[in-house]
Amino acid sequence: MDSIDNTAAAAKQMRKKPIKKQRVFLYAFLIFYLILSLFPVLWMGITSFKEHQEIYTVPPTWVPEKPTLRNYVESLRDRPFGVYVVNSLYVALSVVALSVVCGVLGGYGLARFSFRGSRAVFGAILSSRLVPPIALVVPFNLIMIKFGLIDRLESLIVTYAFFILPFIVWVMKGFFEAIPQDLYDAARVDGASKFKTFLFVLLPITRPGIFAGAILAFLSSWNEFLFALTLTRKNAMTVPIGIVRYFDEYIDWGLIAGSTVIAIIPAIVFILFFQRYIVSGITAGAVKS
Repeated sequence: MDSIDNTAAAAKQMRKKPIKKQRVFLYAFLIFYLILSLFPVLWMGITSFKEHQEIYTVPPTWVPEKPTLRNYVESLRDRPFGVYVVNSLYVALSVVALSVVCGVLGGYGLARFSFRGSRAVFGAILSSRLVPPIALVVPFNLIMIKFGLIDRLESLIVTYAFFILPFIVWVMKGFFEAIPQDLYDAARVDGASKFKTFLFVLLPITRPGIFAGAILAFLSSWNEFLFALTLTRKNAMTVPIGIVRYFDEYIDWGLIAGSTVIAIIPAIVFILFFQRYIVSGITAGAVKS
């Protein structure tokens, strides 16, 4: 018996060794990928605190010799970059509200109500995402010119929602379809109407999908460049276009780095804020024994 036990223990140790090696390689790859991904952001942050002359020194300095806030002050005080940030926030938050509300209602309707042509409607919604955005630049420009929306924030809100809404509908449809029918029936037995069932029973369970869609809508709107370039002229310019305007005959890399850091902060804050609600939504929707 002792020999059998020793053999089993040895076999168990042999199985553990490959697993440990795999974990080491996995962690090493993840650390390498993390460093590779964050290095440009780190270097941009370092550059934003450097004086103009120090940016061009060879070899480059990893720690600014005389840290300065000049790049941030000039971007917000002497340039209209603060206006661009406000425009981007207004557009992004408006797109989040419009896309999430319409996406949740559309996903719920397609998931829980069967009607003639429902599959065709869902297919048409998804097929709109198959068209490359650049192919729609001219049609959207003509539409906005027709309605007098060129160089207005409303044109960006409508355009961004057009591209983001199909994805949110698709995601929410899957969430609502995954909810057991027994939960609907239990709510109806308790006397809840369809509206109350949707509002107080289904929405808390689908909270992870809602907040995931909100994050996607915000980031897509915040970073979008193509339509912001073609649909705006001066008054409705957003952050990506504002940063590109700094690339002229004389390129101030410190100013560009400072403006880019400012542009990153709202996106990070938004993600951190909603990430907490995604985790709480998953916990709220879990089956507890």
